[in-house]
Amino acid sequence: MSLIVRRIAVAALILLVAVPASAQIFTDMAGQPQQRVLEKLAARGVFPVPATRRFAPQEQINRLDFVLALGRAIGVKESRGGIPDYRDLGEIPSEARNLVASMVNSGTVDRRLSARTVQGVEVILEVDKGTYSPDEIITLRMSVKNTTNRPIDLEFPTSLRTDFFIQDLQGREVARWSIGRQFTTQGIRHTVQPNATIRVSDDIQWQQLDQNDRPVPPGRYQLIGVLQTRGNPITVPIFFQKGFVTGFPDNTFRPKSALSRADVAEFVVRAAGLDQEAQARRGETLPNPDAGDIRPEHRGYVALALQRNWLLVGSDNRVRPNDSATRLEATVAFDGIMKLLNRYEPIKGRFRAVIGQPGQIVEVADGATLRRYRVASVVAVYRNDRAVALADLRPNDELEFLALGDVGEVAYIEAKGP
Repeated sequence: MSLIVRRIAVAALILLVAVPASAQIFTDMAGQPQQRVLEKLAARGVFPVPATRRFAPQEQINRLDFVLALGRAIGVKESRGGIPDYRDLGEIPSEARNLVASMVNSGTVDRRLSARTVQGVEVILEVDKGTYSPDEIITLRMSVKNTTNRPIDLEFPTSLRTDFFIQDLQGREVARWSIGRQFTTQGIRHTVQPNATIRVSDDIQWQQLDQNDRPVPPGRYQLIGVLQTRGNPITVPIFFQKGFVTGFPDNTFRPKSALSRADVAEFVVRAAGLDQEAQARRGETLPNPDAGDIRPEHRGYVALALQRNWLLVGSDNRVRPNDSATRLEATVAFDGIMKLLNRYEPIKGRFRAVIGQPGQIVEVADGATLRRYRVASVVAVYRNDRAVALADLRPNDELEFLALGDVGEVAYIEAKGP
């Protein structure tokens, strides 16, 4: 090899090292519209990065991989027990079983606050969060707002001002807070001033158990608060879906089987707490040319997923509900639910310096406070929407970055600067 050729080869090698790859985390996502979306999901741990750094976007996603990624996306904690005794449990790796159990038994509410107004009295029922792992306590509280311009007197025939009960969709009462508790027979009166709001209950905790202290099975329930006013109790419901995914009637989970696009819509919509809205839209007419291929039980979920752009359709506007979902299509759905639930939670600050040789720690200023974060070995860095290397960041650049937890490694950085 001549000296000139050797110099050209060395120069080319230096260029390859100095210029960041166009696909910074997954090498087979270069140039795809979802590249940065997937990098963000990887930074938040939704999709682990394999040693090959290949994502295989057009491959089918199986049920197990989808369920595990969905669990990470919504932040479900791994269950400490309750692993279903599926006939094919041996096909689920032991390290994945606790998260599968959580996804089968965890729950979500359709809203964190529900209200009903009767004769100027707005009764408000709230829960403390949107998603609950199997062993988490659901905290409920009730308040009352006077929506009129005059004082309103609330009269209660006993000291029991509020009650709470759980009911399944067949109307069967599962549990009631007041059972076994003591109340006085002396009535109570509260005056609520115009436009004022008062708390009428302490925090009530439900441990997802029935009246006999047994865990309630997966299914749909109503969490119902009752304002026990004399002669006219007012009830306010919040719907609770327990179980994001289900097995099959033959007691199998089928972890390696493909997942249909309609299944993706159902699981993601349910995990987002929109199950009740999906049920209400079961009879909706969709304009897509293959809408007739959507099974009735999937129609409301698909309608919602399409409305929120969680389900990709091509230029022909076909849903293809029964086609196997690809890993790329799952990415779009997970990005939608992450945004809805505010699960990205970027950390913000001003760039100070990269510490270490090679740079392993980034120092960030937040006002007068300095913080340090370890950088992952594979990291996506963008400055003014252009892919760059970590060394290209400039002091005082405004940063938004994603890490695995409060002190986890940073794997995605967006910087803006002059």
